[in-house]
Amino acid sequence: MVAIDSGLDSGRQPILNIKLPLAFFIGGAAALIGLGAMVVNDFSESGLRLASELDWRFTCLVFFVAAIAGPVGRLLPFAFSKTLGALRRQLIWSVCASYGVYLATLLLPNWFGHTGIEGGVTGGMMLFALFSGLVILVMAYAASREAEIQFGAATLRALLSVAMSFFWLTYALTGLAHLSGPHRPDAFYGVSLGLMIFALLLSFADQFIAKLRGIAAAPSL
Repeated sequence: MVAIDSGLDSGRQPILNIKLPLAFFIGGAAALIGLGAMVVNDFSESGLRLASELDWRFTCLVFFVAAIAGPVGRLLPFAFSKTLGALRRQLIWSVCASYGVYLATLLLPNWFGHTGIEGGVTGGMMLFALFSGLVILVMAYAASREAEIQFGAATLRALLSVAMSFFWLTYALTGLAHLSGPHRPDAFYGVSLGLMIFALLLSFADQFIAKLRGIAAAPSL
């Protein structure tokens, strides 16, 4: 959680003390990235497509950090790694927030029939949005303390594993498709695929060490 204190100096009581989750700032950053791309390109078709593309890439990086937070926090004996591990719940919510913004940049211009975009909202696009939207809702709830109390740690680990695996497959397969298919060269997709593979290997290492220690590791993917 990030505290915003509006006190003017340390000798006074704060006038306003608001605690905002990390997901608020990550989601806000995604929204600003998308809006900035639209404004710079005068809300043209290229600008709208650029907005969704940039938010897709931004969420990919947020997901990578969320995916490695648990393993890094458990495997590395450093202060920064422990801090990262402690933020895992907030990072999962940040993935949900930024991905929700991505879906908005993908659907809203088509939904309102922007003149430069052909076809509007297709059935496939709507199905993808509904399914992935359901996944982020499940993942956001599964990361909450209330869900853990109600359903138990084992059930929540299974739900988070499935949800995180969905995002991993989405980003890994997209990166692989851009590298092997008839697309223009784009180094980002090679990097993103490499990040997904690294996150998966780190997850395997985390699970292996957890089994040696006889403990149940939290799901990282």
